[in-house]
Amino acid sequence: MNTRTKSQKFAYWFLALSTFFMYIVLTGSKNLYTAEKLTMQAVDNFDPVAMMSTMEYYFYAYAITQVLLVFFMKKINIKWYLTITISLSGILTILMSFTNVVVEQWIIYVINGAMQAGIWGCSLQTLSKHLPKDILPKANSIMSSGPAVAYFISYGVSALFGENWRFPFVLLGIILIIAVALYFIAVTNMKRYPREVELHHVVHADGTEEDVTDEDKNDFIHLKNRKRIFAYYAFSLFFGLVVTFLYFSLNNTVDYFISNIGGFDNTTAKVLSMVVLVLSVFGPVIVVRVCENHINFLKVGLVFFGFALLCSIVLLVLFNVGITSFAILVVFYATFLILVNGGRTISLSVSALRMRDKINTGVYSTMVNAAASISAGIAPKIYTIIVNPKVEDPVLIHQNWINAFTVSVILGAIVVVALIGLLFWIKRLNKIDEKTDAIVSDTVV
Repeated sequence: MNTRTKSQKFAYWFLALSTFFMYIVLTGSKNLYTAEKLTMQAVDNFDPVAMMSTMEYYFYAYAITQVLLVFFMKKINIKWYLTITISLSGILTILMSFTNVVVEQWIIYVINGAMQAGIWGCSLQTLSKHLPKDILPKANSIMSSGPAVAYFISYGVSALFGENWRFPFVLLGIILIIAVALYFIAVTNMKRYPREVELHHVVHADGTEEDVTDEDKNDFIHLKNRKRIFAYYAFSLFFGLVVTFLYFSLNNTVDYFISNIGGFDNTTAKVLSMVVLVLSVFGPVIVVRVCENHINFLKVGLVFFGFALLCSIVLLVLFNVGITSFAILVVFYATFLILVNGGRTISLSVSALRMRDKINTGVYSTMVNAAASISAGIAPKIYTIIVNPKVEDPVLIHQNWINAFTVSVILGAIVVVALIGLLFWIKRLNKIDEKTDAIVSDTVV
């Protein structure tokens, strides 16, 4: 029976929403650079490839700092760590408005990468530590929609101020500092409400009884020893690396796609990019909802990436046969982003939160996010080189996008095969455990 007071319910949701608000404003302010790249190139003649290096260097700093955080995550005070680092990030975001050369932007984004490195892992650790089981999936769904909402913020603010690319950095920098203050208040307030632990009374086949947590009850990955834990971590790192490359490659070049293939101007490309990216928010929301009703979240991921692979194949075929109807292409492009964004939620949050009693949520999510950060930094630059937005020859533009979609098909196939392999590995381990348990049970009898 739920005996929570109104103030307790408010505290839980205030924590979830304030953490989400801080995350999306931070991500939106970081992505503002991507949203403003066409304007900065048009107004101040910045080189597009040099600009892509800014985000590349950012993610290198982000990933390296996350690797260091893995060793200190259990020892640091997360509330104070995020309050200090993200506040500094807000100040650095404001300073972006005063830059005039790409090198200055490189420096700011490298420092910002280090300051923002703890946002995802520490946010999930905060939610995992304080929220009860019934609210956690809803909070996960909200957090997983963050990147898409953040793109709406960055592209929306960018479109709102048109050719003025400087003021948006000031605006989002100030809002980020306010968001940090709200997060600090929310976490401080949680001292009044210790985390609830729900137990289930289970009677085993041999007649023994015990109380287990919900995570134990729903366990389908038997991480019984260090070897299995290491193997699962290794797969998660690889998975995060590949699926993030797959997502960020087309996600960060959607404005180029709209401009190159659709022939739209700078402002219209921003608005349409914002619409496409906002649609991708449905992917994580659907995945988290489906995973609430399916214990094996890896099968859910397989379905999403399977359909994503199909979409990428269709895009490649359409380009190869010369079908360049923008409406048809953008539908499959957007569907691809929705599916991949949903599927990657499995590695970024679902796995970490569903197994929070078996692994350290903060450490696990930080490790996976570190691997993902490397791809997030490299993918946009590689795809920008492949699609080459400076090219004006329609034939070359067409061929460049064929090359881009070919890479997507290959990566999508790797993800699908890897998931199938992992599911077979888990099935094999479960059979071994069942035989072992049966032998032990017979011995006891």
